[in-house]
Amino acid sequence: MRLRRFLCVMFSCVIAVSCFGAQAKAASAEVCVVYSNAERASGRFSVEIPGNTLAVTSSDFPLETGESVTINAVYSPQSASVDFGLIAPDGLFYSFRAAHGNFNKTITIGQRGSYTLAIRNNSSSDISVSGFVTY
Repeated sequence: MRLRRFLCVMFSCVIAVSCFGAQAKAASAEVCVVYSNAERASGRFSVEIPGNTLAVTSSDFPLETGESVTINAVYSPQSASVDFGLIAPDGLFYSFRAAHGNFNKTITIGQRGSYTLAIRNNSSSDISVSGFVTY
């Protein structure tokens, strides 16, 4: 169990470091792993997300139908267009648009499986995001 957690953290660090050199393109969104939250029911995050980039966590969390996930976050600049949500077992990003620099939403799970927290910066400028996720 400790080895698995260590490998997960190391893998997420390698991926996170590799994202620093990535250039965002206006026409398409890049994906960058931002943090690892393995084997915890809640976690804090703080991340810089380049423009036009989808940032995802490096680990997923198993959820049952009817369970809920709460995402509470703030971002700047407040004028940025930002979506918060979950990537479901079907691979689709179920997102909600944030407004005025903050986001607080509880999402009820409709399908059993592993979910991944994701944040999409729809703006061309970089944003700073911090917050909590509980499940």
